[in-house]
Amino acid sequence: MLKRAMRSFGRIDLAFAFAAVVVAAAVFYAWYFQEFYIGLFMAPFFALGCARGKRPLVLIALSLAPAIFLIVGSYIKFFLTGLPLVTYDHYFLRRNVLMLAYNDWRVATALVIAVVATVYYFKSLVSGRGPFSGFERVFVGALVLATLGGVVNSQRWDSNILNWETQSMPPGLDTLVRSAQVPSPQLHLPPDAIAGAIETPKTFEGPDGARPDIFFVLQESTFHPSAMKPDYKSKTLFATNADQSGPLRIHTFAGGTWKSEFSVTTQMRPQEFGSDGLYVFHQLEGRIRRSIFTELKKLGYRTVVFYPVPGFFLNARAFYSSIGVDEFYDPVSLGISNGWNWKLSDAALYDAMLAKIGNSGPPIVAMMLTINQHGPHDAEDPFKDYLARFEKSDADYKHFLDALAKRGRPAGVAAFGDHQPEFTARFIEDHSAWYYTAYDIRCVNFACAKSDAGGSSKGVDVTMLTPIAMERFGFKLDDFSQLERQIFQSCEDNIERCAEDKRREFNAVFSRYFD
Repeated sequence: MLKRAMRSFGRIDLAFAFAAVVVAAAVFYAWYFQEFYIGLFMAPFFALGCARGKRPLVLIALSLAPAIFLIVGSYIKFFLTGLPLVTYDHYFLRRNVLMLAYNDWRVATALVIAVVATVYYFKSLVSGRGPFSGFERVFVGALVLATLGGVVNSQRWDSNILNWETQSMPPGLDTLVRSAQVPSPQLHLPPDAIAGAIETPKTFEGPDGARPDIFFVLQESTFHPSAMKPDYKSKTLFATNADQSGPLRIHTFAGGTWKSEFSVTTQMRPQEFGSDGLYVFHQLEGRIRRSIFTELKKLGYRTVVFYPVPGFFLNARAFYSSIGVDEFYDPVSLGISNGWNWKLSDAALYDAMLAKIGNSGPPIVAMMLTINQHGPHDAEDPFKDYLARFEKSDADYKHFLDALAKRGRPAGVAAFGDHQPEFTARFIEDHSAWYYTAYDIRCVNFACAKSDAGGSSKGVDVTMLTPIAMERFGFKLDDFSQLERQIFQSCEDNIERCAEDKRREFNAVFSRYFD
């Protein structure tokens, strides 16, 4: 009996059986999730596979492959980042994917598999030869009608950017298609908003004494280890001996460093510009006319950014230039790597930065990004790997502060984590805790000014970090920052907790600086 069963199994056409499973699963998925855009993505591939002598079920399964790939990709991206696959992800994939593959074996492996699978797929799709069958003619016609219907249906939605945010959450083809029609980034504003709530805006006023050099140090993928090891105490980085330190509420997880950069330099959440705020460095280049750089330039500051990866990455150089940065240095221009080395030590970046700015001339405001903590971390014990890297960054940060002290010039330093690495999702069950890193503020060669802002155990929101730091450095806040504090005083640790009308009120103020 067993031999007869094995012989019967051997006669089963595995390709046909697999095709049947794929088609059945796709039909169920399309019905259950109302994913009727599958036909739109099938049409060109089905047409390409016609007249190849393939059995109908196999041809349908092959034409479904791209749609299935996009659906799976959308769910994976949603799982990792909380955002589905959207058409403007092309901003990230342009020149950046090869750089990611060069430095992350997971990305490199996925890229190689994708290329091999694509070649094999098209070879399978176009292999064979035969006449157009009646089924192929009918099915092509049906897919053409489905495509036209999908295009028409994609127009029937509320394109209001405010509603798009909620519509953009479900991963899948529906979101991908609709995202192609999202308008240019725009601020969430009250219906009757008027720009220019500040008639004659006052800029920052410098401290009574010497104007300090100012350094914003972004610690890549860094959070305080006490979030996972409660008894852990750092020696310098985010330590309690800083002039001010504590939790920092950020608005991204497991990636999206540029979002935290944007929040610190402009004092705005990227999300206030709608879902297109995902790639603010690309989509808001040249549209923002106020940043910490533009404001400090008015006081004679030299504006500089130091990047650990090539300046073209996510359009960083061009964006920073558009918000008032006069000098942008990446590893190539600093002479410390060929631009593709994500294993640069923090100390190498600190030393290169100090060498570049020198010790004379006007005061400087600099944004510097580290890269030591960038993943991937060890797969078996990621936290042990993270802790070892953190302790190296801790020591290098002390090295940097010591070097600043030896320069003899007053220097204000604000160090902060941009987001948590993805592995913390495996160990921290509280999802709200994923959006907290840490910060510290220090005054080197001068005494910090007293301030009650941001002193609570809850911490501060990343959009409030810059004005809090500036006040500790002895500056009198500009009208914009004062109004921001006034509007958000009840929710300073997390702007998302503020009432919608409060956020929109502040956005109306910012709109005078936004084109």
